[in-house]
Amino acid sequence: MENLANYDVIRVFKAKAFERNLLKVIEKFREKVGVVVKADAYGIGIKNVLPIFEKHKVSNYFCQDIIEALKLKSLLKNMDANVFTFAGVQMGQEAEFVKSGIIPVCVSLEQIERFNDYAKKNNVKPKIGIHFDTGMNRTGLSITDSEILRENFAGFTSNLDVVLYLSHLYSAYDKGAVSNKIQLQRFKCMTAGLPKAELSLSASGGSFRLSHNFHFDMVRIGAGLYGEIREMEPVVSVYTKILQIREVNKGESIGYFGGFKARKQMKIAITNIGYKDGYSRGLSHTNKLTDIIRAKLKSGANFARSYMVIDGKYKCPVVGIISMNNTIIDVSNVPQEVLNKTEFVEVLGKNANLLDFREANGFVPCDLINSLLAPNPNAVDLTEDEFKKLKI
Repeated sequence: MENLANYDVIRVFKAKAFERNLLKVIEKFREKVGVVVKADAYGIGIKNVLPIFEKHKVSNYFCQDIIEALKLKSLLKNMDANVFTFAGVQMGQEAEFVKSGIIPVCVSLEQIERFNDYAKKNNVKPKIGIHFDTGMNRTGLSITDSEILRENFAGFTSNLDVVLYLSHLYSAYDKGAVSNKIQLQRFKCMTAGLPKAELSLSASGGSFRLSHNFHFDMVRIGAGLYGEIREMEPVVSVYTKILQIREVNKGESIGYFGGFKARKQMKIAITNIGYKDGYSRGLSHTNKLTDIIRAKLKSGANFARSYMVIDGKYKCPVVGIISMNNTIIDVSNVPQEVLNKTEFVEVLGKNANLLDFREANGFVPCDLINSLLAPNPNAVDLTEDEFKKLKI
């Protein structure tokens, strides 16, 4: 194990918790499962999760683009597994898709037509998926595009093997959202009359909250699998060092711009993590009058409810504006004898649940996990067994 005294941040992947999450998914959706591994498996690391996926015979994988897909393909032991890309086949990538057998989910008629022309000229018949935009206004064929495709499907796909039609719900986590029913109906209408292929509408953790009517032939599980919904376990923990503990008198300011003013005598800890390490500045907590007003209007700082945890049970709120290298937490509620023996605090994990931070300005769980797990020379990545030896 490396000399941990050199590192400010410790990151731990919980393989057993991840496997339990996957088993929940498999138990609920059976053979319908497709796993999303974009952004290096949501920052967790494809090398960490792929052995678990293959152990449980997952056979459908979704990446964002060809670069991610080629990396995944090189690691896969199951050569029959399907690897899809959400960005489709971009200009100049046609040969790479055919050579690798990666399946582009085409997002426009132009992509379909161009890939079909390439396939025809080279006498090949590669597989593709087609993405329909049912209301998110992100990528995918519009309603008009879908009608054009239906009227001349053979012309667009004469040398293509269409294996998947998909779309994406934009309010899947809210099972009562009217938009879900609207998108469901649009998806049925846009794919009606097309040659048979697998259908996939429901995606991510929201799939657990929606009825089977949304599941079709394949459910794509992304953020939820990585512990970003209440139904799942956290699969990563992050810890950082305490640099200093100090007393703050009533009326004194804390952090940049005097963003937080002590309303009483306080004890604070300065931790060695900041936005350079991926701990979002949006998790800052200020209490200036102007910020309180802006918070009530949902237009500014102060309504982040972020915290760190000491000794597995003492929740210590973030106070002041998060800086590049440091985050300050209020440790007034922590007994001095506990502080005396504490070197590391829990930034994220079993006790510091990132789902509690949803009130932060513009914050969603994926943001924090991807940022905190990005390559960082100040951080060290450990297995669960290595971490247990530290007795933190």
